[in-house]
Amino acid sequence: MLNKDVIRNIIILTITFIFLILLITVISLVTSIIKYKDDNYYIIGNDKIPSIYNVLGKRKLYSFKNFDDNNKIVYIYKYKDINNPKSDLSNYIDTLKNDYNYYYTSDINLTLSKGTFQLSNNSMSENMIIIIDISYDKDSYEIKITKAHGTINTYK
Repeated sequence: MLNKDVIRNIIILTITFIFLILLITVISLVTSIIKYKDDNYYIIGNDKIPSIYNVLGKRKLYSFKNFDDNNKIVYIYKYKDINNPKSDLSNYIDTLKNDYNYYYTSDINLTLSKGTFQLSNNSMSENMIIIIDISYDKDSYEIKITKAHGTINTYK
C-alpha cells in the first residue's frame, strides 16, 4: 500500500503535467495566430497568395489552422470584428482578379447579408491549383485556401 506522501506527489505531478500540456497548447495557438497576423502573403509551398493584410491593411485575425486532407493542403484564416466585410471582400477579390489573375469559380454576390464564393488560380506546382473559398457574415469572414491537384473551370 502506498503512503499518503507518495499519493500526494503523484497527484501533484499529474496536475502539473496536465497544466503544462494545456499551457503548451495555448502558447502554440497564440504563436500561430501572431505569426500569420501581419504577413503580406499566405504561403503554401511555393505559392504566394496576397493576404488580407497585404491588400487591406491590419484586420483582426481570430484564428488560423492548417492541415493536409487527402493530398490537399488547406489553410484557414478567420477574421472577426470587421466593420464592413462586404467592402473588404470586394476590394480583396478585385485585387486578386485584376492584379494576380485569379478567376471566379462561383457566383459572387456581395449584396447578401452573408454568403460564400470561390476564386481559383493555377499553382506554381505542375497540375495543381489554388482554390480560395471565402465566407462572410455581418462582422467577420473566413479565407480558406486549398492547394490541390486539378484544373480550373471558370464561372462566367
